[in-house]
Amino acid sequence: MILDKIYNEDCLVGMKSISDESVDCVVSDVPYLLVGGGCSEGEYRTAKGHKQPSGIMNRQRSYTKIAGNEHGHTLADGTKHVNLGGCMNDAVEDVRAGKMFAHNDIKFSDWLPDVYRVLKPNTHCYLMINSRNLKDLQTEAEKVGFKFQNLLVWDKGNGTPNKFYMQCLEFILLLRKGGERWINDMGSKNILRTPNIIGDKLHPTQKPISLMRHMIENSTNRGDIVLDPFMGSGSTAIACVQSERHYIGYEIDPQYYEVAQNRLKNETRQLLLF
Repeated sequence: MILDKIYNEDCLVGMKSISDESVDCVVSDVPYLLVGGGCSEGEYRTAKGHKQPSGIMNRQRSYTKIAGNEHGHTLADGTKHVNLGGCMNDAVEDVRAGKMFAHNDIKFSDWLPDVYRVLKPNTHCYLMINSRNLKDLQTEAEKVGFKFQNLLVWDKGNGTPNKFYMQCLEFILLLRKGGERWINDMGSKNILRTPNIIGDKLHPTQKPISLMRHMIENSTNRGDIVLDPFMGSGSTAIACVQSERHYIGYEIDPQYYEVAQNRLKNETRQLLLF
């Protein structure tokens, strides 16, 4: 297994090549079904075009601004925008199926056993999840051997419209393998107030690098290995680079894999300037 590399493959396949108890921490924004399996007919009509949606469901908007990407188009200002593929109809079908991405139907029980296997004893696993899927994720994690350590709350600083109160936070399930490991900064609070990314995103569910870095630096030391089975736009990898940790990542979507690669190249370029 090569360190400091994101693999463009299914983590269910890729993690098989990672040796037992060789990873120091797992930090990941994991895939899950949305809204218990679908949306209302009203939401479906809206997505079909009766009213232009906003936010992450609008795939016609450009999430990416990556110079030099060969897939996409260049705007008048010279910015290169990546074509993420798919159109509003693709997004509609995903919503009706309760999914944001075509591979979001992966089960927790499919990947949790390998995540547990590759972690060293007395290490931490951070899994970002929404409220609807929190219980199922914790149940499946405990089945494979994980122990509940804490529940962190990410205060995003912005809200998502909802019929039952606006959603302005996400949960982070902190698990441990084996005995207790103290975090490095024991003054850290379990509410993480890191502003969400507003505006142009490189990925619909892109997380701030500083948020990922906070978890990584609290549960690892310099030179340790961090695994992210669902790398997305690469925020975990960049957080590792900035904090001098090694990383292993998987991203099944070739378009987001390319997004992550470009971000890493830009980060490396910036580090070389200092």
